[in-house]
Amino acid sequence: MKYVGILANLQKEIIKLALANFFEEIKDSQYKFLAGYDVKGILEKIPPHVEFVAMDDLLGLSHIVASFGGDGTILRSAEIIADREIPIIGVNLGGLGFLTASSLEKAKLHIDDYFNNRLIVEDRSLLKLNIGDEEKSTYLLNDFVVDKAGFSRLIKIITYVDEKLLNSYIADGLIISTPTGSTAYSLANGGPIVVPLTDTFIINPICPHTLSNRPIVISDKSAISIAIESEMGKFNVFGDGQFIGTFPQETKIHLRKADFRVHLVQTPEHEFYTILREKLGWGEDFRLKRD
Repeated sequence: MKYVGILANLQKEIIKLALANFFEEIKDSQYKFLAGYDVKGILEKIPPHVEFVAMDDLLGLSHIVASFGGDGTILRSAEIIADREIPIIGVNLGGLGFLTASSLEKAKLHIDDYFNNRLIVEDRSLLKLNIGDEEKSTYLLNDFVVDKAGFSRLIKIITYVDEKLLNSYIADGLIISTPTGSTAYSLANGGPIVVPLTDTFIINPICPHTLSNRPIVISDKSAISIAIESEMGKFNVFGDGQFIGTFPQETKIHLRKADFRVHLVQTPEHEFYTILREKLGWGEDFRLKRD
């Protein structure tokens, strides 16, 4: 028996209707579908053909996870799955959709395509983040961000690559991005677009004081370490768009590539260059839009 796990963004207004429609569509499926008790709690009608289990059981049994939401839901799904390396297929319920390869209308078809080896699975690298002396690591699919903790003054971000000084950025903050995250915050901050399977990281200062400070692309085999100097004596850390914490400036930051990867299932219509053209409007003749 093949098992499909269901993870969902329960905060989306459309999620109840979306899951109800999907569960109705799969009622005669040859696969077994598993969802968490949190999903069961939002449903008005409980489908008898879906089994509701604890998260550990869902992750232990699933051959693939269907992530219902948007790109943010993919990031949270990757965090939950962590080193179990279960393939994820994103089901887009609206929004940008750089990472979500399927749709509510085609999710059942694409799951069947996956089990029949008709889809590609891309292995995406992650950042492994260690803060200070803590042994516990945080894993990030998109990016790591350090910023000035709401203070008006710039901070100094002393950045080393493989224990060699890269730069002492005087800036609002710093983004360190994976290729997957190159189309997220880093892109909005003037960073380059990097093809997802490229073995690189991007180091991108946020509003640097010196205009010659530009993003740099390095090998993902390198280790990155960061020290902060701030008049406030503290700084903020974010990972994949989520606040991680505020730390004293004596705290050192260490990043490197994780030993495992996130496996994203891709569909033919979600080819990377096609998505770039669609989402960024490449190739459009804006002269034709003049009044």
